Amino acid sequence: MKSIKQFLILLFLVFSFIQTNAANPNPPFNLRSFDKQNPIGTNDKPYFGWYLSDPDTNEIQSAYQIIVSSSLANLKANKADIWNSKKTNSRKQNYIYLNGITLKAATTYYWKVRCWDKDGNASSYSAPANFTTGLLTNTDWASAQWIKRDSKDNDDYTYFRKKARLPNKTIKKAITYISACHSYELYVNGKFIGKGFNNHYPQYSYYNAWDVTALLKKNTVNLLGCLTHWYGGGQGRATGSRGMILKTIIEYTDGSKTIIGTDKSWKQTQASQWIQGQPQRGGEGVGRIEFVDNRKAIANWNTAKLDDSNWNNAIEIGPHPTAPWTGTLQSDLTRVIEKEIKPTAIKNLGNGKYIIDLGKIYAGSFKINFNERIAGDTIKMLGGYQLNEDGTTVNPKMNQSTNLSFKYIPSGNNSVFNPHVYFGMRYLQIDNAPNELNQNNVSFISRHFELDAARSSFESSNEMLNKTWDLMLHTLILGAQEDFVDTPTREKGAFLLDSWSQAVPAMSVMYDRTMNMRALNQFLQSQDQYWPDGRLNAVYPNVDGGRDIPDFTQSFLVWVWDYYTQTANIEFLKSNYSRLKKIADYVSTYKNDSTGLIHKLKGGKGPYEFGIIDWPATMRYGYDMSVESRTVIDAYAYEDFNIISKIATVLGNEADKTLYANKAEAIKKAINTLLINHNGVYIDGINNTQNMSTHVSQHANILPYALNIVPEANKKQVIEEIKKQKMSIGMVCLRWLPESLGLADEGEQLIDLYTNTEWDGWAKTIALGGTATWESWDANTTNQSMSHPWGAVGLLGMQNYILGITALAPQHEKIQIKPLWFGNKLTSAKGTYATDKGDIQVDWNYTNAKYHLKITIPNNSDAKVYLPKCGKTGTTIKLDDKEVTATEEGNYLYIDDIGSGEHHLER
Repeated sequence: MKSIKQFLILLFLVFSFIQTNAANPNPPFNLRSFDKQNPIGTNDKPYFGWYLSDPDTNEIQSAYQIIVSSSLANLKANKADIWNSKKTNSRKQNYIYLNGITLKAATTYYWKVRCWDKDGNASSYSAPANFTTGLLTNTDWASAQWIKRDSKDNDDYTYFRKKARLPNKTIKKAITYISACHSYELYVNGKFIGKGFNNHYPQYSYYNAWDVTALLKKNTVNLLGCLTHWYGGGQGRATGSRGMILKTIIEYTDGSKTIIGTDKSWKQTQASQWIQGQPQRGGEGVGRIEFVDNRKAIANWNTAKLDDSNWNNAIEIGPHPTAPWTGTLQSDLTRVIEKEIKPTAIKNLGNGKYIIDLGKIYAGSFKINFNERIAGDTIKMLGGYQLNEDGTTVNPKMNQSTNLSFKYIPSGNNSVFNPHVYFGMRYLQIDNAPNELNQNNVSFISRHFELDAARSSFESSNEMLNKTWDLMLHTLILGAQEDFVDTPTREKGAFLLDSWSQAVPAMSVMYDRTMNMRALNQFLQSQDQYWPDGRLNAVYPNVDGGRDIPDFTQSFLVWVWDYYTQTANIEFLKSNYSRLKKIADYVSTYKNDSTGLIHKLKGGKGPYEFGIIDWPATMRYGYDMSVESRTVIDAYAYEDFNIISKIATVLGNEADKTLYANKAEAIKKAINTLLINHNGVYIDGINNTQNMSTHVSQHANILPYALNIVPEANKKQVIEEIKKQKMSIGMVCLRWLPESLGLADEGEQLIDLYTNTEWDGWAKTIALGGTATWESWDANTTNQSMSHPWGAVGLLGMQNYILGITALAPQHEKIQIKPLWFGNKLTSAKGTYATDKGDIQVDWNYTNAKYHLKITIPNNSDAKVYLPKCGKTGTTIKLDDKEVTATEEGNYLYIDDIGSGEHHLER
């Protein structure tokens, strides 16, 4: 009895020693509010996120405490005079909203966080972070008016400027808030501050905030200058109305303020170097040919030393809100990155003729220093995607139906040609350069929304696979512009399915959250504006109003669930639940009572009516469009109902959870009863007499397989049919092919899909000289877009099945790591995957009949990790040099609940 007591005391002492020797977590780091570090110009609904730093392995966050203060001094003194979350038991690390607190406009708030580990040990507080609210209500724009230049120019470039003498006081903080249709460039005292793009409908207009503290000077005259560009409506650009509003709030250390707002005292004039009356470029409303006469440029237009006494005063449209800007201006935290790059080649063909090659397609504009040779000579240039066979001229026929010509008249020496409107291109042909062109005077300003390609990585033993990753990675950046655009050349519009195909990999590959949230909200606004029945616009914003494609609307809920899985942003689901549910209800309205399937899902026009299925039409590979109920539409309907049921579960709505789960189960049963033929595979659909289509497409089989609709008894036939058809889909359904092969454990077929240059696909595009993903696999012969980012959706299959990383719980609290078995097709792969909790790293190789997997799991995540059996018997594997017994599942063995830190597994 005594020995048992002594043993228990010893056990208690050992346990206490372990507890007391577990290291305390380090302070949290990488603090973000609104998914940005120290953002300015935010709305009044802040949410917070951070990374953990804990030296112990297998660690989770058991609780957190956030304090928010009105001053840095209060924060340092732990005085939470704005908000104190108190100790909150939760593993959540982002999208923690500050609710129920009224915040002031144009005010900086300070915050910090501390966390507790699984043993209850607390970290010290993090370093301070902050966010600065923008102008939250219409009245916050007081002291500023919407202004314009009296102009009928259809390509309206206007300079605005305002001189203001500031008092002899030390400036504490100065922020400029600005909105302009369609774009602006902001300058302070001649220094460039930033660019903004506002292509939304006026009632939803955006504004940006810029910190200008460092460029303003006390006790002297300062100059605020802005170049605006309005050019009518187009694809992805509402027509809007000419106008700009700006408000600069300058705070001094003595507590006083100066406010500079736009009004009729501002001066304005036409930026007349852009010659009016130029033809449209074609494309779909991308603007007019830029003909710039630099002799007409106004030097020093953005500096105080310019005498603007001969400029006209601005015309006041009215204070905000005023028609057409009738809504509350929306805070926009997206920003554009510009980077100067050099061509890979400049070919001098003699007599002033040059071909400039960037090496691959980029979005942006050339920047070239020209010298005047003969006064008034016009330099003619043509951008393009391909050269003619002679290699000395741009092929004008492969131009995405867009005239990419430019004209420029220099004004003396070192006159800089730099077009205002960006385009995607690789080549520039110059016919009559007046001076030698070389690496010193030719560059390209590449631009994109602030996606960070360094947030992920991929490398494998297959060189073509690596090239495929690089192709999609580069293209993902090409499409990240004012929105996730269709293409940076012909159609600069946010098409819904194009946006979804880019936005989802942008989250896991580039760690984007900002543009994803903005784009999701925009498409929901399209429902408010145009579609009381629950549909969404196919492209939004846009010049042509309400315009939908049924299966684009259906795909939106998949995007929403992807977003929630990545972020665990439950507030987004709560605030938008009624609109999300309307989408599923719209689909359900077209259920045929006799078949249980969706018949003639209303929407779309011409070749898009009742569902686009795939696009361009050649990418349907013979899909039977004559049927009344289309299998792809029915599969999406199942997933729409299924997702609403899952969202209802998250929100605790038991009635809707059951209702939509039943709807999903009912249509699943109908699909498997009526849409499988005698060979056990899916046909393209049925007509209203229930006669089955005789055509079996890859589209009709990959969606049921990827969405877990296929009965177990049919899985073998269906996957064999999918494999037989290789790549027989276009980009609209592209996501579901790697997904179905991955779920079916068809690793060797998956590698062929990404690397076989004989099949339609990414590798063939690369073999044909493509440097970005195309609109269609045959774009090189059909003049479809050769910079079409929806093909970048293939990045997901590489992350999910080659690196093997999948989220099993929102915000990656639980992850699966399961690289497929690829036989001899692939012997190693490694990469990085970005999450709200930190980076997941995977590095596996199979050499000398030994499989080794190294993983790094971020704090506060745990993983279910699989190894292939590698053709061996038994269930023993090594985990961190210790033999353990794994659980068998198909051709794999797994260990569950592997916690944070670096781990090694061997088979």
